[in-house]
Amino acid sequence: MNARRSFCPLLLAGALLWTGCQTAAPPESDPDVVVTVAWSPVMRQTEPGLVFGANLGAWVSHTKLGTATRDLIKALRPSVARFPGGNLSNNYCWVTQKVSGNDHLVWEDWSWGIDVGRYIAFLKDIGCVPMFSLNPFDHTIDGETHSAASEAAALARVFVANGFSGAYYEIGNENDGSWNPMLSINDYTDRFIILAGAVKAVDPAARSMGPVVSGYNTTWINGFLNRLAALGATDLLDWISYHHYGGWISNSNQNGIDLNDPQNYGNQLNAVRGALDSRGLSRVKIAVTEINAAIWDTGCTRDQFTIKQGLWLADALGVSLRGADAANVWIHLHPGADPHSLIDDGANPPRPTKNYWPVALTAQTLSGIDPASKVDVLAATPDVAASLLTSYAVRKADGSLGVLIVNKSGQALEVAVDLPTSPQSVAGRRIGRAEYESLSGPAQVSVRLGSRRARLAVPATSIVGLEFR
Repeated sequence: MNARRSFCPLLLAGALLWTGCQTAAPPESDPDVVVTVAWSPVMRQTEPGLVFGANLGAWVSHTKLGTATRDLIKALRPSVARFPGGNLSNNYCWVTQKVSGNDHLVWEDWSWGIDVGRYIAFLKDIGCVPMFSLNPFDHTIDGETHSAASEAAALARVFVANGFSGAYYEIGNENDGSWNPMLSINDYTDRFIILAGAVKAVDPAARSMGPVVSGYNTTWINGFLNRLAALGATDLLDWISYHHYGGWISNSNQNGIDLNDPQNYGNQLNAVRGALDSRGLSRVKIAVTEINAAIWDTGCTRDQFTIKQGLWLADALGVSLRGADAANVWIHLHPGADPHSLIDDGANPPRPTKNYWPVALTAQTLSGIDPASKVDVLAATPDVAASLLTSYAVRKADGSLGVLIVNKSGQALEVAVDLPTSPQSVAGRRIGRAEYESLSGPAQVSVRLGSRRARLAVPATSIVGLEFR
């Protein structure tokens, strides 16, 4: 600590000059961390609402798509919403609104849930565009054969008629996993070509996405790309799509949420980008259409609904903004007992879960009010290891600067943010352990502004969002 300094009598040229004893303010001590934000070079420009995309499920009662749900989802700043769900997608017939088991033999009536018409109406209500996971399998219901390609084309016609030309179409879901009806890489690629071709014949602006694998499965991703190239069909591919969960947490292991995993995820994104570039497919974008901190085995609650999950989500979304072109947290509406849920659809009206606010604070910090307006992703470099603290920054369409700080350490840190210009004002908000546990939403953070430096105390295990104007 610096001692307070005082100015007292001075002896100058043999004369005693009395200046009066004055006490000066002590200089500030050195910060624990310095985050340096740079205007240039701009790392990339992207639509943040695609990175903060929503995941919706056909199993949610249509009565839950009211005002409360609309406002909660809009505050998460998505510009795209995925439907009809994850594993359900390969067993869902949107035309009949029926769902089967993996054998596609018995089809149950799901008219109690959300159908395509209600999905479209809700999209318009929240200002999002559709991302639909198509069933890649032909199927038979009540003796009538349903062509997957014909149903995909019919859906494209419905979307276009509702003003959604250029919608996003995933072909299938996690066909690499035994929990779904499985296809080989070659068979999947053949189905992809048929369905993507059918959709694009209706809507040439449609954006096709594959192979939708359950994780960073390079065998499938590279095999899919190689098969497309061999068949001369790479022009049908617009997006590489896959999922990322931080780990598998089970009573059979000791795994917990890994707060270093988001950085590994970033390395994987770079590798996928490299695989595309090496094939001359740099125009193809990357979507991680399901992300969350972990998958939990039945009966295991380790690290569920803890601040660690909130930190992981904020950090992974920051990484996604730097390396992916779209991302969707799994999942938005689900019963509140599910640790992946952002909004408890079992409540009346639906209400936030503990993991809602970390995502909301991140999205609001790193996007503008209109999430479809592109942002410049800037370098925000801390002078400590990513295992302790990470930071992300964007310049928004209105010229404001958003800076996100994720303190993964177990101690409070005094952080200085060095800025490229002198801001007029700053607003700071945080989600720490107390706010996370109480579901109270973000608390205000006191920030001290200098000419081109902001200083603040960042609590242990917390997420801080700063907006400079």
